[in-house]
Amino acid sequence: MPDPFSLPFNQAIAYFRQKYPLPTEVWDDIIGAAQDWAFTVAGVSSAVLLNDIADLIERALVEGISFESWKKQFKARVNDAGWTGATPWRTELIFRQNLATAYNAGRYQQQTDPDVLKLRPYWQYIHGDTRHPRPHHKALDGKVFLANDPIWQQIYPPNGFGCGCRVVTLSNRDMERENLSVDAIAETATILDKRTGATQQVPAVRVNGKIKPIAEPGFAYTPGNNPREALTDQMDRLPPHLRTMVENRLNTGQ
Repeated sequence: MPDPFSLPFNQAIAYFRQKYPLPTEVWDDIIGAAQDWAFTVAGVSSAVLLNDIADLIERALVEGISFESWKKQFKARVNDAGWTGATPWRTELIFRQNLATAYNAGRYQQQTDPDVLKLRPYWQYIHGDTRHPRPHHKALDGKVFLANDPIWQQIYPPNGFGCGCRVVTLSNRDMERENLSVDAIAETATILDKRTGATQQVPAVRVNGKIKPIAEPGFAYTPGNNPREALTDQMDRLPPHLRTMVENRLNTGQ
């Protein structure tokens, strides 16, 4: 049985390795559950550069490379490729967002192991946006939901760019010792996919009198819990020239 108190990165690495490096022009070309199968860097269409950046992320997961060390390797590679979009902010986001998503996907795989679920059937949301706290994430800090509550399919972190939130598992004894009870989210909000016009009802919280979706657009999904079809189902979102490139990459596996 996996140790529920620590994460060997095996699951996180396996999750990241299943991704296809795919070309995109803007961040929302491929969103939501499809991100389980796509490695993208907005504005990068070069297969060689995408593969190189993916390799650098994988090395960070496997070897535990620090951001400062990783940044030097990344800057050298994108400079060689002539890509000018690697601002300091984007460089850090590429690193931290990919590691956070892989980490949480790995955690989800461990936490849903049947033996773990039997012993620790409660999940607690832990707020982690330390530098720029999001009020709609902070409002969930410490709240507990049953592990099998469908709400987790839409609020499992990360719930936005730079989100550092996480989920911990609890046993019956933990609940009693900490005097915790199971919570519920009564509010919902409608989010719009501006590209397709599709709408989605998502869990929300009331902050300063306003209802705010917990997951930001493109993040209302559980990392590591979606079939490959989630990617192919999004082909219609892409401009024709990108769609052709993505289909070619998927067909060739490169």
